[in-house]
Amino acid sequence: MKFKSLLVSSILVLLNGCATITQGTQQAISFKLEPKDTICEVSRVGDGKLGRVSSSSSTIFVGKDKDDIIIVCNAAGYEQSTTKVVSGATGAGVTGVLLDFGITDMITGAMYRYPEEVTIALSPLAKAN
Repeated sequence: MKFKSLLVSSILVLLNGCATITQGTQQAISFKLEPKDTICEVSRVGDGKLGRVSSSSSTIFVGKDKDDIIIVCNAAGYEQSTTKVVSGATGAGVTGVLLDFGITDMITGAMYRYPEEVTIALSPLAKAN
């Protein structure tokens, strides 16, 4: 009986921080932007500016977090666009919650994940009559 308890305890300790170990704490987000000359500023509340993306440099690496990422895009002749990218809990993160209340994965942000690809299409400016 002691052996079984020791075995179960060992497994739980090894699985602690499951998403942190298996999923990592950073991820890439790729952007498809229209029109081609669109430039976007990427930021997150509490972290400030995370970077900039454009058609020529359309991928950004971000730390995983529960907070939304805000993308503000501009292109000549088009209306400014603001897009919110929302993170969600991963399966490994949910498992971590069941094993250790998700403390490790919540602290590192690993229990969350943003979409891997975001499409943003700007609207042309309205023409004055």
